[in-house]
Amino acid sequence: MKHDEVVEACANWFKSDSHVILISKGYGRAFPNPDVRAQYQDNKIAFVECKPSEAGGREYLTGLGQSLAYLTFADFSYLALPEKEMNEYEQYFWIQTIGLLSVEDDMTVQLHREALESEVLVTREEPRVRGYGYYRDLRPLEIHAVLKTIERIRARRRRPTIQQIKDAMWQQVCRMRDIRSQRQKNSWVLNMSLLLRDLQVINPNDYSLTEDGFRLLQLGELRDKQPFLNELAKLFLINANYLDIVTIIQSLNDRHSGFTSVSQFKSLLVEDIINQKLATQGTNVMRDLQDIPRILRDLNLLSEWKRIGLAHRYVVNWKYVLSVIS
Repeated sequence: MKHDEVVEACANWFKSDSHVILISKGYGRAFPNPDVRAQYQDNKIAFVECKPSEAGGREYLTGLGQSLAYLTFADFSYLALPEKEMNEYEQYFWIQTIGLLSVEDDMTVQLHREALESEVLVTREEPRVRGYGYYRDLRPLEIHAVLKTIERIRARRRRPTIQQIKDAMWQQVCRMRDIRSQRQKNSWVLNMSLLLRDLQVINPNDYSLTEDGFRLLQLGELRDKQPFLNELAKLFLINANYLDIVTIIQSLNDRHSGFTSVSQFKSLLVEDIINQKLATQGTNVMRDLQDIPRILRDLNLLSEWKRIGLAHRYVVNWKYVLSVIS
C-alpha cells in the first residue's frame, strides 16, 4: 500500500466524523507538516503521520517519533499504518498518548487506539478556516520578487524583526504595483504572509526561507522561467493542497456536461469544497474563488473558461499536473 493511499484513507476516515469540520493533507518539507490535519468543532486539532507498506521497522519507529513531536503543536496525534504492518509492529507503539489507525486493503480504517489529549503543548497551531492555501492576487513572478526581498533584508540585517521584513515586502509591492496609498498596507502584507506560509516557503516564526523557499528563489533567478513556474505549480498543488481543488473541478466536469455560467460552476464548486471539508461553513469560499482560478490558469494547471458545445467549463491540464507532482 502506497503512502498516498494511506493518507487518502485516513483523510476520508476523519471526513466521516461529524465532529470534524476541516481536513487538509500536507506533503511539504516544513515541520510540523503532518500527512493529515483534522480540526474539530471545538477547534482542537489532530495530526496524523502516515506510513506505507514495507517501509521497515526503523521507518515505523521514526513515524512514532514524529507523532510524539506533533504533540507539542496539536491536541491529538495519530500514527497510521497498513493493517499488516500495524499488526506486526503495534507492540512497539506502547506510548498510550499516540492514537493508532490501520488501513485495510479495501481502504477502510480501523481505530486501534484512541489518541489522548496532549499535555505537552508548546506552540499550539492556530485553528484555520481553509484546508487549502490562502491566495490573493500575487502573480508568479511577483511571488519570486517578494521572496527575493525577504532574503535581501535578512542578508543586510543580522536579525531583522518581522515588522522590518513586512515593511520591506510592502515597499516591494508598492514598486511592482505603483501603489501610492498606505491604506492598503495591512491587507497586502497579511495576504502575502498567509500565502507564503501556506506555500511553506517561509517559517512563520521569523520569516526565514524554508528549503522549498530557497529552491523557488534560486529557480526564479534563471533566465528560463519555466523551471520556476514548474516548482511553483508543484508547491500550490502539494504544499497548499490545490491538488484537491483541481480534483473536485474534474469531478464536477465528470458529473456535468457543462455549465451555463461561471457563477453556476463556482456555486457547485463551493458546495463540493465544503462537503469535502476543505473549508468550514463559515469560510467565504466564493470570495476565494475570485482569485484561485486565475493562479491555476497562470500556472497552466487550468484552461481559460471555454465553450464546449452549448455549455462552458474549465478544463484541468492533467498532463501538466501529473508531470509537476511526479
